[in-house]
Amino acid sequence: MQLPLSFYEISELIFLTVALTVLTRLIIYLLKRAWNKQKCKLVWTPIDVVDRRKNLSYHEFIKEYASIGKPVIITDVIQDWKAITKWTLEFFKSECGSIKCAVKEDKDEVEGLMTIADYIDYIKSGNSDRHLYLANWFISDHPQLLEDYEEPIYFPNWLQRLPRKLLKKYELDNPELFIGHKDTSIGLHKDPNNGSAWLGMIKGRKQIVLFTPDQEEFLYSGKVNVFNPNLEKFPLYSKTNSIEIILEAGEILYIPPNWWHHVRNLENTIAVGSLLLNELNSELFFKSITEKDSLKGHLLPLVLEFPWLGKTLFAIGLI
Repeated sequence: MQLPLSFYEISELIFLTVALTVLTRLIIYLLKRAWNKQKCKLVWTPIDVVDRRKNLSYHEFIKEYASIGKPVIITDVIQDWKAITKWTLEFFKSECGSIKCAVKEDKDEVEGLMTIADYIDYIKSGNSDRHLYLANWFISDHPQLLEDYEEPIYFPNWLQRLPRKLLKKYELDNPELFIGHKDTSIGLHKDPNNGSAWLGMIKGRKQIVLFTPDQEEFLYSGKVNVFNPNLEKFPLYSKTNSIEIILEAGEILYIPPNWWHHVRNLENTIAVGSLLLNELNSELFFKSITEKDSLKGHLLPLVLEFPWLGKTLFAIGLI
C-alpha cells in the first residue's frame, strides 16, 4: 500500500512542476526569438497608389500588405463604431471639457496645455492665426470612451500586454485621439521604434503624403514642408517619389514601419490611431529600443512574453 505524500513532497512536486513549466516556456521563447530574428527585417513595396479595400480578410491583409510593407486604406471596418456618430466636437466639450491636454503646432513642438473645452472653442472660432492641434490624448485615460470603438482585427498589438502605467512612463500608450483644426499639420515624420501604425478617421478628411523607407536620405530628418517644399534649402527633396491620399471619414489607413508621412487636415477632424508592435515588426522594434537603452531593449521582449514579470519589475521600480 502506497503511503500518502508528505507536505514536503507535495511542495517539492509543485515547485518542480512550476519550474519545468517556466523552463519550457523560456525554451520556447528563446526558439521563437531566434526564428524571428532570422526572418524579421525591414521590408517595403514601392507603389504608385494606395489600394482601397473592403471585405478584406485578416489573411489577405497580412499576405498582401503587412508582410510586404505596403500601406492600405480599409473602407468598411469602422462604420459600426459608436464613435462614428457619437464623437463630435460638442460631445467632447460636454463630456471631457475640463480635461487639459497638450497642444502642438506643425512640427510637433508642444505649445502648452489647453482644456478640451477651450480647444473646441478655438476650433469653432475659425481662428487661423495659429494652427494648433490636440495631441497625446490617450483613450485609456477615459474608460467611457473605450466602449465607443473596437480594435480592428487586422492590428493585434503586443503593447497592450504591458501595464498601462508602464506604457505611459515610456510614452507607448495607445490608442491616441487626434482632434485637429482645419489646415493644421502633423509634420513630416516616421513612427518611432520601427513601429507600424493605423489611423482611423471619425470626422473630416486628411491629406496624407507617404514616402517609402528608402527615400529617407532625401527628407532632411523631416524638416521639409511637403505641402510647400523649399527646394533651395532642401534640394534633394526633388528626388523623392511620394504617394498622396485623401483619408475620408469612416476609413482606416495602415502605415507600415519606417514609411515617412506628412499629414494635413483639410477640415476640422477627429481621428483615432495607434502605434503597433507585433510579430511582423517585433525584432525591429526591440532593436530600436536596445539602441536607446540596452537594458530596456533586452527586458522588453521578456516582459511581453511573461506579463507577470513586467508587472513585478515595474512594481519594484526596476523598469
